Amino acid sequence: MANFTVQDVFLRFGPNYIKNHKLSIDEWKVFNAIMKCRTKALGIHSSICEICGEEYFSFNSCRNRHCPMCQNYQKELWIQNESSYLLDCPYFHIVTTIPYELNDIILYNKKDCYNILFKATSESILKLANDPKWLGAKPGITSILHTWGSNMEFHPHIHSIVTGGGINNNKWINCQENYLFKVQVLSSLFKGKFLAYLKSLDLQFPYHLKHLKDIKNFNKFLEPLYNKDWITYIEPPKGKVENVIEYIGRYAFRICISNERIKNISNTSVTFQYKDYKDNGNVKLMTISGEEFIRRFLLHVLPKYFTKIKHYGLLANRCKKSIIKLCRILIGQRIFSDFSISIKKELHKFLCPSCKFSLSNSNFNFFRL
Repeated sequence: MANFTVQDVFLRFGPNYIKNHKLSIDEWKVFNAIMKCRTKALGIHSSICEICGEEYFSFNSCRNRHCPMCQNYQKELWIQNESSYLLDCPYFHIVTTIPYELNDIILYNKKDCYNILFKATSESILKLANDPKWLGAKPGITSILHTWGSNMEFHPHIHSIVTGGGINNNKWINCQENYLFKVQVLSSLFKGKFLAYLKSLDLQFPYHLKHLKDIKNFNKFLEPLYNKDWITYIEPPKGKVENVIEYIGRYAFRICISNERIKNISNTSVTFQYKDYKDNGNVKLMTISGEEFIRRFLLHVLPKYFTKIKHYGLLANRCKKSIIKLCRILIGQRIFSDFSISIKKELHKFLCPSCKFSLSNSNFNFFRL
């Protein structure tokens, strides 16, 4: 079977798409980056093996965070760095989701709405964890923004990886086995916080929602959402502690669709693989027009400089080095030296196609032509 890529879709259908659609500056940058990635438009570089002297030439990558061909190396770098903050405790996976009724508003106010999504999620988790009724301590949280569903439609939600324990008065408090707090309580608290923050924003509305500029109309629009159950999920700890950081890395550097999911490109359409969660997560094929594929892809372009991975609680950037040291002392944690070493070896390993010698970065010479 032929291998298809997102770049192939853009090259085939992109010229017609830009004739019929107006792109934002951020969308233009992503569009151009994907079109040019690993082509002569970005130049080439040379790699020379210092063992056998063989020289190899490769096209430069675009390094755009939305490009499916440019994520692996950045993911490995991130995993290497974050592994130094791993704690010997269980980790929970929490998902907080916004209902589809708010999608059009969020698309017109991406930066502000994504920020309050992070804020409502982290504050809700920290408040419940600090409550003596549940954990009674401050946990560590790594939150990652995703804006898509499996079918590439707009579906903003946050994946949070939360330590199954925390610090209170310089003591480490372990959670109950496979239990952090009630998901219904988290859902209700998160819903209230997000809607309160949404009301405080100076929002822009699409044409068909202009009437919501009136505060009475806006409150009436939001009223049904207070009575709706928002989808929130808490997954109990799974596997070894060492696997957590790689698990996070997969979520952190995932984009709305990988090249492997694209199964066919015709003259008019694109066929890709997706999971139908309305049918027990069964894997199916979906065929849409090439222009619709690009439209859906560009829905997930993040605002310039927006950070899609954020840390809270014990992992807040301003203090996490010293706090993690204290946590390890309190837990009596063993150091994951073998795990860290294996990550570094994997990250820096190159194999010369000619002499088959495994080399590190220092054994290759890189330069732009």
